Amino acid sequence: MLWWGTKKPKAKSKAPKDKSAALRAQALANARAAREAIGQDTLDRVAEAMARRQRGEHETAATRQARARIADAEAERVVQGLLDMIKRQD
Repeated sequence: MLWWGTKKPKAKSKAPKDKSAALRAQALANARAAREAIGQDTLDRVAEAMARRQRGEHETAATRQARARIADAEAERVVQGLLDMIKRQD
């Protein structure tokens, strides 16, 4: 048999909201302290480097060297080399 009585109301705690607000305040304070410690110009350079990397604009010396070698090589030779590389992968 089922009992259809009323349930006791649960006590709502405000501790999680207070804890969340405290954590956010602490995180903001840590960010401010870090910004002061490393300096705004360093932070701007790091942010720009991260943005370039996400856009795919970063290149290593090896990548630049490979691009230069491909540009200097004959087109037919480059195509044949790429086709050989694709065949080896399969």
